[in-house]
Amino acid sequence: MPDTSHHRNAHRRVGIAFLAVCYLNLTACSIFGGSSQSLSVNSEPPGANVLINGTLAGTTPLQHQVSRRGDLTVEVQKAGYTPQTRVTGRKLSSVGIVDVIGGALFLLPLLGLIAPGAWEQDPGIIGITLEPEYPQPAQPQ
Repeated sequence: MPDTSHHRNAHRRVGIAFLAVCYLNLTACSIFGGSSQSLSVNSEPPGANVLINGTLAGTTPLQHQVSRRGDLTVEVQKAGYTPQTRVTGRKLSSVGIVDVIGGALFLLPLLGLIAPGAWEQDPGIIGITLEPEYPQPAQPQ
């Protein structure tokens, strides 16, 4: 007579291992995500200074690594033009969405959502058209 309890235990171990792999793949992925992301800032005209949270980050066109935590204030300024400010918000990243789905499927706490990798700055690309400080008078025709 074959030992069926041994086979049942082996199947149970395989099932538990499968669930553990699924859990690890579908939840808390954000913990392993980066805490920064790329932010692009473009302006017309180019060559404008970009300040992020009051600190000069460079000139446009600019790609700069920024923290995923908290909102950012992005100011674009160029001599002869009116400065413009944009504020980013945060939204769930694609990895954060996977954490939500995995947490819902396995009814476990959504631990990954506390990690910065679950979030991203929104928008990730900022385009600004600077207006001259002193508008040019209309040309007579």
